[in-house]
Amino acid sequence: MKGSMRENGFRAIGGLAQRLASGMAKGRGASIARLRAEWSAVVGPDLARTTRPDALLAGRGARSSTGGGKLLRLRVSGAAALEVQHQTGQIVERVNAYFGHRMIDDIRLVQGTIAVSPPPRPIPAPDPRTVTEVAARAAAVQDPDLRAALTRLGARVVNRRGVLAAALGALFVADDLGAQELPRHKLLEPLPDDHMLGKADAPNTLIAYFSFTCPHCATFYIGALPTLRREWIDTGRLRLIHRHYPSDVVATRAAQLTECVAPDRFFATVEALFRGHLDWLTGTDPEADMVKVLAGQGMTPAEAEACYANDRALDKVLFNVQTGRALGVTSTPTLFINEENYLNPGGPDAIAAILRQVGR
Repeated sequence: MKGSMRENGFRAIGGLAQRLASGMAKGRGASIARLRAEWSAVVGPDLARTTRPDALLAGRGARSSTGGGKLLRLRVSGAAALEVQHQTGQIVERVNAYFGHRMIDDIRLVQGTIAVSPPPRPIPAPDPRTVTEVAARAAAVQDPDLRAALTRLGARVVNRRGVLAAALGALFVADDLGAQELPRHKLLEPLPDDHMLGKADAPNTLIAYFSFTCPHCATFYIGALPTLRREWIDTGRLRLIHRHYPSDVVATRAAQLTECVAPDRFFATVEALFRGHLDWLTGTDPEADMVKVLAGQGMTPAEAEACYANDRALDKVLFNVQTGRALGVTSTPTLFINEENYLNPGGPDAIAAILRQVGR
């Protein structure tokens, strides 16, 4: 078990650290930047040669059951416009399938020149000082294979501008907090610094892993949680533990912001982000827009920037990821009710039915 936890936890930390160090982490237009970077993989090389994602918009004209939705403005070369117009429905399906959730509802074509993307620039080799600094930070890791792997990964990650402190803190959170040593039954109990809603001695426990870019997680907070609070949490029968499991850089940034508010403001901040989900997630600058949403909670842009540089905030997020990997979490939301994994069982009625069956 120990080896498996170490391997899964390290994979999660390494994957998130590399994404945080990628070009998408620069903050400006993170969602559209990812679409552009991975467009060929999303739609295939043929369509990628004649189209290019231009912007993500709050879709006033999008085809959606709610009349709103998210719209992708897609640049297309003039000669291919008619052919691409007939494939817009297929492109919508491909985008949503690729990202694993309903990212867009419709496409608006605009004609224009499609520039040939330059080849990616090679990542420069780390300088000796960086290697020495990373190796010194990794010296406390007892396992020699893990220590060597962390040193190699850390040296690559910190090569990117502005990621040094956060990346180092993230890479070694496993050693600092001991997540790799915790047995499964301990991971399914409240952990130090867990965010809990409800009485600490409630007989039933719901541990939920969330990503802030996950629409089903927003549905839980907006649609299911009010009923659960009224009927189960506020009556002392259930405690909810929120843990982070971000699926991308934008979700990681949002999770960091929730870790920088006062503990008694955590759930209000989470709810504000989920209620403003469509507004900040579909804009051209999600990281700036999420801070605007949190202005109502008293957060300023300067405080957000300081939070992004806060090692411990990122450490906490990645520690949650590591516990989730150890428990076999692969998607969000994932709900553990009284130690059993029920994945995403649905709305409040479905969750209440489970609680009535397995409740204490």
